[in-house]
Amino acid sequence: MVNKKYFSIGEVSKLKNITIKALRYYHNIGLLIPAYINPDNGYRYYTINQFIYLDIIKICRHRNVSINEIKALFAKADTNYLKLYLEQKNEEIHNEIKKLEQFNKQIEILKTTIHSSEDELMNKGFNIQTFEERYFLSSPTQGGELNEIKSFDKLDEKLGEFTINTFQYGLIYSCHYDNWEISDVFRLITSDDYKFLKDTSNVSELPKGEYLTVNCTKDTEVETFQLVIEYLKKNSLMCNKVYMFYLVTDVFNQYNHFSQFQVSLKSTP
Repeated sequence: MVNKKYFSIGEVSKLKNITIKALRYYHNIGLLIPAYINPDNGYRYYTINQFIYLDIIKICRHRNVSINEIKALFAKADTNYLKLYLEQKNEEIHNEIKKLEQFNKQIEILKTTIHSSEDELMNKGFNIQTFEERYFLSSPTQGGELNEIKSFDKLDEKLGEFTINTFQYGLIYSCHYDNWEISDVFRLITSDDYKFLKDTSNVSELPKGEYLTVNCTKDTEVETFQLVIEYLKKNSLMCNKVYMFYLVTDVFNQYNHFSQFQVSLKSTP
């Protein structure tokens, strides 16, 4: 054996950042057999040409490719097949990266929604706030919590998995001949989703402008809504829809959640 033509198992372990235990395992299962085994002491030695196999094994193992699949890949000993295989894995990686980026975006949106909801709770009584344009998808509903839940389920079916969850949703109160009642459930959607869904029925825009807002709890929801209607009458404000947003604050306490009523006053140019 010519010195340095071969590398000991310890040297390979350090050079390729792989454990000796793993190298022995790969040998025992026939995945990567050392180029030379000393017959006197059983020491394993590898050539530099075998390093590429270790690189392929490490790449595949990081992608959770099974040992049997790697063995089958090596058994083919076909470089063209290897290129196609790596292209497929590369595409899978890019698809996973997109999913992770989407998931990360959802996390950021949820965090932002919780923080903004907590900030909204700091506002007491009636307030005038300015909002940018917002977009939402709505679905008709009837009064009653069970009906609202069923309507939200139908709404989510329409939205599908391609839309980004904004975690902002609520109820629409509509006025018909001075009679107010819950008419729809809604979920806010992003501007990108709005462009894609704008020709879909029940997709609408909340215009940029000033909104009358007031917060309430589940227990004071009916009472607060009546105060909103009285405020509108007292100030001669005309509208036929009131939006109630569920505030995402104490996520794990749904028995007495917080909400915010919003009424569009006047759009800004």
